[in-house]
Amino acid sequence: MGRVRQSALLALLVIAFVGLFELVGLTSGVLIGALAGALFFTLLLKQRLPLPEPLYVLGQAVLGASIGASIDLDTLRALSSDWSWVLLVSIATIVVSVALGLLLCLRGEISRETAIFASVAGGAAGLTAMSRDLGADDRVVTVLQYLRIVVIVASLPLIVEFAFHPSGPGGIARASAGEIVPALAFTTVSIVVGVVLGRLVRLPAAAVFGPLIIAAAVHPLFGAVGVPALVEQTGYLLIGLAIGLRFTREAFATISRLLPLAVLNVVVVVAVCAAMGAALAHITGESALDGYLATTPGGFSAVLAIASTTGGNLTFVTATQLVRLLLILALAPVFGAWLRRHR
Repeated sequence: MGRVRQSALLALLVIAFVGLFELVGLTSGVLIGALAGALFFTLLLKQRLPLPEPLYVLGQAVLGASIGASIDLDTLRALSSDWSWVLLVSIATIVVSVALGLLLCLRGEISRETAIFASVAGGAAGLTAMSRDLGADDRVVTVLQYLRIVVIVASLPLIVEFAFHPSGPGGIARASAGEIVPALAFTTVSIVVGVVLGRLVRLPAAAVFGPLIIAAAVHPLFGAVGVPALVEQTGYLLIGLAIGLRFTREAFATISRLLPLAVLNVVVVVAVCAAMGAALAHITGESALDGYLATTPGGFSAVLAIASTTGGNLTFVTATQLVRLLLILALAPVFGAWLRRHR
């Protein structure tokens, strides 16, 4: 089959899967749909059509810029005197998930880097984008990270409804969408400057961290704009394609053997985070529901959506989730380098 026909077939598969997942409201439906279409193309149809590396770098850079645009210092300052407890809970969550992740590599089928980055609770998109640069198998990391997201997002509404009985709808004021021109300018500056500087100073996972740092620094200069939704979704699409098109039957078999332990890993992490959320709520005086949502290990968008519709303290939930996300993204390259030195 020629490359044009292969590309057309791949495009049809990706459109079908993305459309299906978006229709059912699956979190990160574009990324998972692109991954599923690429897996179908590679494993079932036995086709080979690797994505050019510059496109993968572009996808990583778009994601980095999106994360950078979400960093809001005012939200973090809102934690006030509670920040030390939030930091402690965030560190404890990471430590527990790393410890559980090490169980995945006891059979010797995957490396420590892969096991740990596949299990860290939070920052799934960022870890997926940078895991290969940090020495992990991004195919395994992607599947297991998004397995956790699917479990959390599917169970979250039921747990909130039957365990916490929210009193009623809340709501937040939605900021108006920024103009497309400044949004595109912000995205272009973040990506171009970020990738170039990231490589010049040899940042770990430079395609993600360079744009992330530049986006966080220049975001106030562009007003209330971020990466346009279409551009952001394109980034997810490219990451899903790049990972899916590099899958092999051997990698898929490895993941299949790991699934029972991975599911147990997710259940334990969710239970531990729920317990820490209850403790955090008691210490800070927030509601039990806010404590649970603030420490939920993944599904950031779904968590904020539920917090905004149940009358919860959205600032507290957002800030706590953001602290853990920033810790994970900051520590991942350091931890990856340490693991490589002690391999």
